[in-house]
Amino acid sequence: MSISTSDYCWLLLPLIVACSRPETDKTNVRRGLDAWPVSELNETPKVAAKTPKDSIASNWEDGYLLLSWKILAQVTFDWEFSGELQAEVPIPNFSEAVQALEGQPVQIKGYVIPMGDPDAPFTVLSANPYKQCFFCGGAGPETVMDVLLKDGEKRHFDMDETTVFRGRLKLNRDDFDYLNYILEDAEVVD
Repeated sequence: MSISTSDYCWLLLPLIVACSRPETDKTNVRRGLDAWPVSELNETPKVAAKTPKDSIASNWEDGYLLLSWKILAQVTFDWEFSGELQAEVPIPNFSEAVQALEGQPVQIKGYVIPMGDPDAPFTVLSANPYKQCFFCGGAGPETVMDVLLKDGEKRHFDMDETTVFRGRLKLNRDDFDYLNYILEDAEVVD
């Protein structure tokens, strides 16, 4: 049985809603992110809002910004009722630093959460291992990202396989078929 992108988002949504209620201050970094295994990717890049790639003061490698989960944690959430989902859902308010990353070529490391068909051109990347219940420890929607692989790029991923991806970052505020962060045209970095 294969699961479509839309189906897996519907499966993840109850976890996101249940575990990211407003009792938690979403402007703070989640537990687990500080323990990220690659310290150089865990540092918060200094990104000037609304500036071109050339003027962003940060770590770049081969034309890709080395993105950390800490900078992606710079988001707050408003709760709004969705007629489509018939439920209250968290709507992200991305910080200026995160907004400046929209469309930028980025590189990020995380734990893979394979979804459905092993040959599917998409997967989920998490700041936290799934085996440790990535949402149960207080993590929220900002700790996961959809990874949409480039055309022709297919690979089998094991659960919690530590992987580095490169692609273009897309911010998603209102399409409930996808997570808040999407890495488009992604490829695996060996």
